[in-house]
Amino acid sequence: MSPHLDAVRVERVWAAGGVVRIAACTRELTVACPDCGRGSARVHSRYSRTLADVAVGGRPVVIGLSVRRLFCDGPGCGRRTFTEQVEGLTVRYQRRSPLLQHLVQMAGVLLAGRGGARLLQILKVPLSRTSVLFHLMRLPLPAAATPRVLVGLR
Repeated sequence: MSPHLDAVRVERVWAAGGVVRIAACTRELTVACPDCGRGSARVHSRYSRTLADVAVGGRPVVIGLSVRRLFCDGPGCGRRTFTEQVEGLTVRYQRRSPLLQHLVQMAGVLLAGRGGARLLQILKVPLSRTSVLFHLMRLPLPAAATPRVLVGLR
């Protein structure tokens, strides 16, 4: 299986309608609060996230991931609850794995709108050219290099 799934417990894998589906849940570990950094294992609730991942064997992959919402018991921390994130698999508010998101961004950088959408279609990631351009526009601009020597022109 994929290395980024090592951090979760895979419960079931099946193919349905040309899509590989994976049911997984997070492991019962202590998770650090994103604000204060204090570890917590006290569960508030659970909910399911649906993530798209890179295709396997020419089939798109969809991961149904059960994640925990935890209480933060840090004194003075303004956050009461937080949701655990799985390193290498989930990013806050994202519906794609970081690996798939990187693939979409690189298709946008290399081929832009229509060409990027065509490449992603071949890779079983159906996105419109507008979506590819949107992801391209979200990328931060590279830092401009500062010239070391300025030569004056006469």
